[in-house]
Amino acid sequence: MSDADLLFEYAGEVLAFDFKRPGALPAVAVPPPDPASTARQAARCLAAFERSGRERLALLGLGSGAVAEVLAGELPEGRLLVCEQDLALARRLMAAGRLGWWRTGGPARLVLDASPWAVLLLLDRAGYDLDDLFVLPNPELTPKGKAGLKSLELLLMRSRLLAQPANVSVPRLSAAAILSPSEPDLPGFFAQFPDWLHELVLVWDAPSLPAVPVPEHFNVWQTARPLGNDFSAQRNAMLSACSGDWVLYLDADERLSAEGWAALPLLCADRVVGGWHFPRVTPYPTADRALTGFGLWPDIQLRLFRRSSGLRFENPVHERLSGLPGPQALVLDVEIEHLNRLNRNEETIRRKLAGFDAAGGGRVRHALSAEYPSVPRDFLSSSRAVLPRGLLLPPDKAGQGLDRP
Repeated sequence: MSDADLLFEYAGEVLAFDFKRPGALPAVAVPPPDPASTARQAARCLAAFERSGRERLALLGLGSGAVAEVLAGELPEGRLLVCEQDLALARRLMAAGRLGWWRTGGPARLVLDASPWAVLLLLDRAGYDLDDLFVLPNPELTPKGKAGLKSLELLLMRSRLLAQPANVSVPRLSAAAILSPSEPDLPGFFAQFPDWLHELVLVWDAPSLPAVPVPEHFNVWQTARPLGNDFSAQRNAMLSACSGDWVLYLDADERLSAEGWAALPLLCADRVVGGWHFPRVTPYPTADRALTGFGLWPDIQLRLFRRSSGLRFENPVHERLSGLPGPQALVLDVEIEHLNRLNRNEETIRRKLAGFDAAGGGRVRHALSAEYPSVPRDFLSSSRAVLPRGLLLPPDKAGQGLDRP
């Protein structure tokens, strides 16, 4: 699939979906732009792009749609990438006829998702390199509009690809998990772990160790302690039992592919990075499609990190790891498969979400929608030949809520 087709179909799926009214487009009037002002702003954008010497212009924000339309008409086909996180704005502009350039075979690409992580990975999946992009906020945007895209701007401008380490050995890796004996497909969860693991650390949500078969071909440490509506306490018990140089933790409904496990020694061999974030993909409603849009993908997860003193999980629910040594990076080519929707029925998922609400003490609420947008799963997977690529993240933004719209 070409970059144009991937981005067009992805944006089309996200645009067509509304949690309140799937498929509906709002009939909202959009004020007409000032032609003279639009011409001046577009001219400044073109001049700055020409001076940059970069291959493509990544315009952040649609604004009124006017500057993007002029640039789409001036630049050669495929040179303009318009990145937008405000889905409602994109719908209004489409309904008002302001996205005429956005079409199959059109002159420009629309990179659309509420999550800055998704925009970053969409550009990567479409085959674009960050070093080829000239990133420019749309001059039409208000200060508030520019501030809303600041996280995306930082990701695109201040992230950099890491060189792969030359010397790689089998790491002392502790794989760890907090589990419930009632989790579906525990045999499938255990089957993924490779023989070279240093150890497997399990903390069961139970008053005593359950009679659940666990792997016997490497060291397994396990204990039982009731969850008690505090996921961080359970994670900290898990962390304190790990003895490896690195820790990777997964949930019972998460899987790494064989290629993903094979990539971990390369990640652990990096001498700079203290923690690795992974994209997480949720297959649904069938195994060949995946949830997307609205932060459902890439659902970035910090799961692999150097073990050191001072590490601690915080917050009873949606726990965060604090005290992480060193910079953080994103693995571009290894994804965590999240089987929550395929392995559980709706009632089981609702009970799990209710448990999250209880752990949050009423401060958070989780809802399960009857419908979600989805795209073919292969849209979201890397097709690069050299694996894994690591992207060093901006130090002031890594793990600091970049996935919030």
